[in-house]
Amino acid sequence: MLEKFELKGTEKLDIFFSENNSSEGELKKKLVVEISRQNANLSELKEKMAMEAKAAGANAIINFKYGQRAHQWWEKAFTFKWDTESWYGEGDAVFFSE
Repeated sequence: MLEKFELKGTEKLDIFFSENNSSEGELKKKLVVEISRQNANLSELKEKMAMEAKAAGANAIINFKYGQRAHQWWEKAFTFKWDTESWYGEGDAVFFSE
């Protein structure tokens, strides 16, 4: 999809994901997403991020970072968590004109 910008990555729901940076796209929104539901996975995280990117008018997410984080002590004390860890994802929702 975005080969002319020399980015490598994957797609989810027609949104291109790349861990790389590019100065070509127009920044639409900084994304930070967390899924703390038990048995969540990376595909679900990317789907949620893709929906937020589309809503912001973007067609790609660059500087994509993801992983699992342990819940903080105060999260466990004040909110109900099914699991001890959550998936998180962050990146820049951008629009590349083709």
